[in-house]
Amino acid sequence: MEVLIPALLALSVFSLCLHFLRGYQRRRSALCLLGIEDRGGSGERRGIRLLPGARGAITRLGELLPWSEGTDFTGLLEESGRGWSSTYLRGLRVASAFVCAALALPIGPTCLLLSPLLAAAAYQAPVVALKRQARRRREEIASDLPEIIDLMAVLCYSGEGLHSALAHSLRACGHPSTRAVMERMVERMFLGESVSEALRHASRHPSREMRRFCRTLLRADETGAPIADILEEVAVEFRNNRRERERARASRASIYILFPLVFMILPSFMLLTLGSILLGNTP
Repeated sequence: MEVLIPALLALSVFSLCLHFLRGYQRRRSALCLLGIEDRGGSGERRGIRLLPGARGAITRLGELLPWSEGTDFTGLLEESGRGWSSTYLRGLRVASAFVCAALALPIGPTCLLLSPLLAAAAYQAPVVALKRQARRRREEIASDLPEIIDLMAVLCYSGEGLHSALAHSLRACGHPSTRAVMERMVERMFLGESVSEALRHASRHPSREMRRFCRTLLRADETGAPIADILEEVAVEFRNNRRERERARASRASIYILFPLVFMILPSFMLLTLGSILLGNTP
C-alpha cells in the first residue's frame, strides 16, 4: 500500500499534465487553422523562456556524458520538431532518471527495488515522448494532405502552374507540422531551386503519405502527364486511407473502455457487494 499511493499520485499528476498539454496543442492547431498567429510563440520557445537556467544546466550535463554511435537520435529529433539538440537530450535523460530515483527515497526500504525501475523508466521517457511526437506529426500530415491536394488540383484545373499551386496550398494546412513541411518546400523554390529539386528533397520525408505525394508530382513533372488528374486520384486515395484509419481508431475505443470497467468500476462493485456481505456475516 505504501508503494501504491505514490504511484497513483504520480499517475494522476502525469495525466493532468498530459491533459493540459493536449489542450494547448488543440488551441494552437485551431489558431493555425484560422490563420491567427499565436502571440506567445511556439511551445518550444515558451519553454526556453520559462526555464533558461535549467535548460542550460541540462545541456552542460549532456556535454559531460560520453557519446556513442548507437545512441544517435538526430533523425528522431528533426522528425519530432521539438527543437532539442542531441546534447540536451542526453542530459535530459540522465536528469529525469536521477530525479525520479530521488523521489522514491522517502518511501523507505522499498525504494531499493523501486528506484532502479523508476530511473530506467524515466531514462527512456524522453525518447518515448519524441517518438510519440514524431508519430503524431506524421498523422497530422496524413490528415491534411487530402485537402491540400484538392486545392492544388482545383488550381491546376484553373490554369495555375505547379509552383503557384504549391505556394497557395499553404492555406489548406490545418496543422503546424504540415505547414512547416510545405513552407520548407516553397522556400526552396523561392531561393532558386527548381520544382523537381524541391520535390526530390521533400520525397525523403519520414511520412509515407508525403513521400507518395512528392514522388507522384515528381513523376508527373518529369513525364509531362496531366497534373490535375493525377492530383485528383491521389486525393481520393489519401481520403480513403484517412477514412480507414479513423474507422480502425473508432473500433479500438470499445477496447479502451474495458480498462476503467475492469480495473476501477468492477473492483469497487465487488467491494461494495462482497464486502458488505462479509462484514454482515462476521460476529
